[in-house]
Amino acid sequence: MNKSAILAAMLILASSSAYAYENSYAGYSVKDGQPYYKLEAKKVYAYANISSKKAYQNEEDLKNTAVNIVNYYTAEDMEQILGEKFSTAYFDAEYEKLALLERSQLNPKTVPAPLLELEKYAEHDSNGNLTIQSKVLKEKLEKLTPLIKTGKIAGKKVITISYLYKQGDVLVKIDTSLVSANDRLYLLSTVNTDQDLYAPKKDEKDADADADIDDIDTDAESDENDEAKTEPKSAASAKEEMDKALEVENVFVRDVPAETMQRFAKAHTDLLKGFKAFAPTSTPKAISFTDTAVGKSVQLPDDWFYGQLNLRYKNKGTFYLTMASSMKQMQDVAANTDYDNIYSVFAIPASDPEYQKKVTELYTSGMRNVLEHWNHLLVTVSVDNINDADAKELLATPVANKLAVESFINDGLQRLKGFGNDYFALKDYKTNFDFTKEKALIGINADTDLLKDFAYNNKILLSCNQKAATAMLFIKKTDAETEKSLEQQLNEWHF
Repeated sequence: MNKSAILAAMLILASSSAYAYENSYAGYSVKDGQPYYKLEAKKVYAYANISSKKAYQNEEDLKNTAVNIVNYYTAEDMEQILGEKFSTAYFDAEYEKLALLERSQLNPKTVPAPLLELEKYAEHDSNGNLTIQSKVLKEKLEKLTPLIKTGKIAGKKVITISYLYKQGDVLVKIDTSLVSANDRLYLLSTVNTDQDLYAPKKDEKDADADADIDDIDTDAESDENDEAKTEPKSAASAKEEMDKALEVENVFVRDVPAETMQRFAKAHTDLLKGFKAFAPTSTPKAISFTDTAVGKSVQLPDDWFYGQLNLRYKNKGTFYLTMASSMKQMQDVAANTDYDNIYSVFAIPASDPEYQKKVTELYTSGMRNVLEHWNHLLVTVSVDNINDADAKELLATPVANKLAVESFINDGLQRLKGFGNDYFALKDYKTNFDFTKEKALIGINADTDLLKDFAYNNKILLSCNQKAATAMLFIKKTDAETEKSLEQQLNEWHF
């Protein structure tokens, strides 16, 4: 074999696995192409279909971004969902049944199809999964007419359920494909949006503006309008307005431009073609994230998730923002959110003499519901290719700069400690400063009270060298248990 052939073969092998997410325990990999945003949990991986290199450099590309989501279920999970034994052979039999109905031009809904009852998957979300058919969208999707199709893509038998609808001024298409291998089921979903098709045209906006001017003809009419604006709404009417704004409406394919439908189809097909199933391993995959801007990694507890934003600017370096917390805690927060309180806030007229007091009381009540279930939050931010001049100036005279920064931060914290109310209080704090000509480190450990009843410990680390800067914030409820390995990793989040 000549050198050219060897080089070509190496390139093919490299490109086949480049920029791919793999979960060996789940038994799959998917080509994600270094996405600018991704979210990972025990049984779900979601990512944007635009790379970090393109994000915010081409506005049109960003506007047409789709989100891909991969969920997986073991045979045991599926047995709980279906109420009967599951295997890939079971899936194949269901596939053939639906394919026969499709060839006969019969509605798949005419026969029982437990696999297609996606609301059952949403009920199983508490077991480390989070599906597009979650409680947030369940009621909306129930009002829509899905299109069910079967087919083979890249050698895989695929059952696809699609929704095409309008919500407000946005066209939305959700495709969820069911694929099975090694007695596991995978849900591969793509959420596409188009913000142009139903966007108000410029002449419509001008007409609305003219109509507003025409409304103000006489003093009498102005007084009537003022009275209408100040008339209090009920929480029920505020909820009705919100529901109307979020209302969904079926859209027919024939009413959507062909190029838009082609873009939607390509995004989902790319997901399916980039998905590969293989024999799963027996060792569960650890949930961890890496911040390559500063060369730091953190392995998270088993029930945690993280979301990461990764932006690479040409000639300006890379920016990373990562947030992580417990999946169960976040689901508990969502499940216990008092939405009636939110509608009540919208219902209070600004002219109400006690407007601020009532809004504060409602927000406080809502925040209390959140804090009762929320124990941990981890946030990291970093940037590389920082301004060399600024870095050199900070590190050039470490002793003097340390004294200046130490004085400024300790003075600010002392002032904050003297300020306290029913919503926030700084109880105690410790600081640490380490400045050399190679790096600068600022460490703050603070104890705070929120709404008086909820005590939190807050760890803040800020550090930089001449190439990069990073910040880490870890908030945890004082009486909540935290894995020691996590705390040890966070203590090392600095240069």
